[in-house]
Amino acid sequence: MQAAVKLTILIPPDRRVEITFPEELPPGPAEVIVLTSSQDTGQRPPRPMGLDVGKGWVAEDFDAPLPQDLQELFEGKS
Repeated sequence: MQAAVKLTILIPPDRRVEITFPEELPPGPAEVIVLTSSQDTGQRPPRPMGLDVGKGWVAEDFDAPLPQDLQELFEGKS
C-alpha cells in the first residue's frame, strides 16, 4: 500500500527540520521529496549593482503635462 501526505513547513536558516509523520502512515521505508519555490520564502538573491547601467532612458518631456484626453482618463472623467 502506498500513501502520500502533504506537510507544509518553513525551512529555517540552519536547514534542519524535525518531522513527525501522521499516525495513518505505516512504519517502514519511505521516500521524502522536498519541493520549494521562491514565492514561499519571499526572498530572492540580490542583484549585482550596475547590472542594467545604460539600458534605460527618460524622455525629455517626462514632466510635461499629459494630453487633455489622457488626463481625463486618469481622473475618471471619461
